[in-house]
Amino acid sequence: MGVLAGLGLVLVVVASVAGVPTGRVQDQNGPAFRWCVPKELLDDCTRLTVVALVPIGCVAGIDRIDCLRKVQNRQADFVLADPEDAYVASHFNNQDFVVFSEVRSAEEPTAPFRYEGIMLVRVADGFTSLADLRGKRSCHTGFGRNVGYKIPVARLLRAGILKLPVGDDALSPVERELAGLSELFSASCLPGTYSTDAGVESLLKDRYSSLCQRCSNPQQCAKDDKYAGYGGAIRCLVENGGDVAFTKTIFVRKYFGLPVTPGGTAAPALNPDARAADYAYLCEDGTTRPIADGTPVCSWAQRPWQVLLGNGDLSGDAVRELQAFGQRLHRLWTDAKVSDEDRAAAKRLGIEANAPLFDRPETVAPRDYLARAHYDEVIEREGRYSNVLRVCVASEAERQKCEVLRQAAYSRDIRPALQCVLRGDDACVAAVRDGSDADATVLRQPSVLLTPVMWETFGDSEHHGDRAAIYVRNDVNDALKDSIVHAFTGISDAFGRGKSKEQVFRLFGPFRLQNGEQQSNLLFHDDGTGLTINKQS
Repeated sequence: MGVLAGLGLVLVVVASVAGVPTGRVQDQNGPAFRWCVPKELLDDCTRLTVVALVPIGCVAGIDRIDCLRKVQNRQADFVLADPEDAYVASHFNNQDFVVFSEVRSAEEPTAPFRYEGIMLVRVADGFTSLADLRGKRSCHTGFGRNVGYKIPVARLLRAGILKLPVGDDALSPVERELAGLSELFSASCLPGTYSTDAGVESLLKDRYSSLCQRCSNPQQCAKDDKYAGYGGAIRCLVENGGDVAFTKTIFVRKYFGLPVTPGGTAAPALNPDARAADYAYLCEDGTTRPIADGTPVCSWAQRPWQVLLGNGDLSGDAVRELQAFGQRLHRLWTDAKVSDEDRAAAKRLGIEANAPLFDRPETVAPRDYLARAHYDEVIEREGRYSNVLRVCVASEAERQKCEVLRQAAYSRDIRPALQCVLRGDDACVAAVRDGSDADATVLRQPSVLLTPVMWETFGDSEHHGDRAAIYVRNDVNDALKDSIVHAFTGISDAFGRGKSKEQVFRLFGPFRLQNGEQQSNLLFHDDGTGLTINKQS
């Protein structure tokens, strides 16, 4: 502590009471800035800020969305956020955030976007308009993926080329998109899992079999197909008779042996027999651009970088000071004195040697940051909340958690979108039973008036005295039931215990209300792990 004391820095551990952060690095006047991290990363954050000798305090949030609230309420100054988190922040009431730095990649440190969604076609096919896509054979990175599915669906819908069925309540939102793609293209390779329900998955791939026809294994049409992924979609076009590939630019350059960055050195082509001059980018105005002569890429939409997202109080000198501290944290990777344990902690926090920070000269609001990449359109491609699943809740506290769940799930492309309806226990059963105000509700006591379609699961046992279940009316039609199962399976797979987005939003665990109070066992039990389909429903 001698070095730290010499700099006027001490490590202060403060008890966490009613949202007061723990583990701050502070000087005589407190820390210059406060970084909010999910609670399991608090020790890593404290360790790294001390090692880097930066006056940044570490604030623990329940999850990343809780951190967004803390930043908004001035209980923290910044948080590391995905583009989807920035989308959530942009729709908070009285949203007040700024993007001041981006986490880029060492491979493309000057690229304005993490990647750009493009359409690659053959020059010989003579495209002159987007209408020429009709009847073509399409190659996609995978179902539900950004550049291979969400971006082309969003932009082709906007252009009026992709038509979704209308007036058919028997089709779920997912099936409507599959039906539209099947109608537009004569054959495709759209690999992946269309539904986590095996029965629905089989039905969709049988009904829209043309979407798997160009895959190497059409019967499975799996996410690990030979023609899946960024490079696989290009191989599908060049080597397997496709007509258009939906992928991203860096893989086009690698496939044809072109420099990844302007003026850079090109690696050997992944396919030496393919000629870059034979292929072109298809633009939104129907024109094409060569891929080999340095002509700017005409991408349709882009995925933004991860960002450092601060509150609106950050401006001018404060932003530049915080950016300097961020660069000092990142330089830990080049310091030989830093231990492997410190580097591991940094990596868990998103600080890596291959992920340099790019400091923006001017801050920008999240809404504008996403709009320049058309990424808000990608998230909202079917029209914001145009198809909703009405979920009835029994208390104001449950409504607040349901509302945050709605925002987190929608930003992560989980459909249909939730709509939270506050009625009360008995009123919820009645509302779901007659379908007047709600489609589903979460109950802990069995109801003979409704039918359970999904059950809460627990890591140690499938048996729990009052385990929660998602109930629907007894005469629910298959389309609504499939939509409910699809939505809540997606929610469980994203935000369940140990899942990839648990740090974004915790489906199971305490929840912080708007007044700062934490409540347990809202909607689901804190010790729940996931949701599973009720096989008897």
